[in-house]
Amino acid sequence: MYWANRWDGRLSGAEPPHLRAEGLHFRDIMEYTKTEHTKPGVFTFTLVLTLAMPSLFAQPSDRPSDVLGLALVGHQVSDLERSIKFFEAIDFKVVEGPGGWTVDKELNKLGNTPGAESRTATMRVQSSVSDVPFTLVLRQYRGIERQDWSKLTSWNLLASHIDLTVDGNVSVLLDKLEGLNMLVMPEVQGLPNPRRQEGFRRFAFIQDPDGLTLEYFSKPIPKPGDAPAAPMVSNSSATGATMDRLGKQAGFNHYATNIIDPQHAQDFYAKVLGGDYAPLAGRPSGAQVMLNGWFPQATTNNNLRVELGYFAVNAGKTPPPIKFQDINANYCGFQVSNIESAYARAKQHGAITVSEGGIIDYHKGRAALIRDSDVGGYILLWQPPR
Repeated sequence: MYWANRWDGRLSGAEPPHLRAEGLHFRDIMEYTKTEHTKPGVFTFTLVLTLAMPSLFAQPSDRPSDVLGLALVGHQVSDLERSIKFFEAIDFKVVEGPGGWTVDKELNKLGNTPGAESRTATMRVQSSVSDVPFTLVLRQYRGIERQDWSKLTSWNLLASHIDLTVDGNVSVLLDKLEGLNMLVMPEVQGLPNPRRQEGFRRFAFIQDPDGLTLEYFSKPIPKPGDAPAAPMVSNSSATGATMDRLGKQAGFNHYATNIIDPQHAQDFYAKVLGGDYAPLAGRPSGAQVMLNGWFPQATTNNNLRVELGYFAVNAGKTPPPIKFQDINANYCGFQVSNIESAYARAKQHGAITVSEGGIIDYHKGRAALIRDSDVGGYILLWQPPR
């Protein structure tokens, strides 16, 4: 979540170089923490990121060739029309649906939700890394037991978030949503998220009507006379100062889920799905660790990220029993060219199968729904029709 890749420690008054490079209001974080949460001169906010060894930053040579990239994010909602209105307010556009209630037999085999009725809306938003829009699938179920996980915090196990880059002052977005009576600003562990902030606001965290956290970060605005920005890097060779967190333009940036074991989770997403993650230098010991992995956006050569979030407060806890049809159940979808080999590899690395019978025929293509072997994050493997 938030910042990544390589800084570990407590705030000591010195600004990490990668935050200087991005202009991410590090001073505002310090001032907010000092005045609102601690005694004068004592900083308790801990910003902890992944540790890596520079000599091991090379791109992996064994990335599986059958995974073509991150294709979509899915989000289960309680009121489809309400959710559509929310996402339209933040520049997502409906490209398919919503239709009427239906018993979609293929979808029910996919999610193991026999007999359920559902409605689906497919939305798209600009990608921050390419000219191919990114897909968000919203779905509402009925006629089946559903639990409501909209009250999960941003640091709970299995909680997810998405991140979008925005041009200009993030306060403009907050004012717009407040005017529409749609603004919810969640508590975020370790980072300030006040409703009001003087001056140019670089970041904020909001929630959709069903508890999905959305991070918004603004691209720095060059000042007259500033030197050209240094080239940024979108793979695991990035250092804290060179990591491209924002992309080339406003739009979808990354998907994230909270995990149990950093090494185990990273191994799964790297070895099964081909994520380009920097090696860990031992087990992280910080309060929060964000593992950034780069994946092509499906059908492009540009990298998006899947972020794996570790929070020390979750030590010893078990993930909540979130079922696929539940409110605020989320998943990431990967496009594959050979679903048999991709699914077999996932099973070899401990994936749990959700879809009835494993690989199924699904909407003119083939698909399998699995859960990762760490926290049980939902992952869709999808091979489109040839």
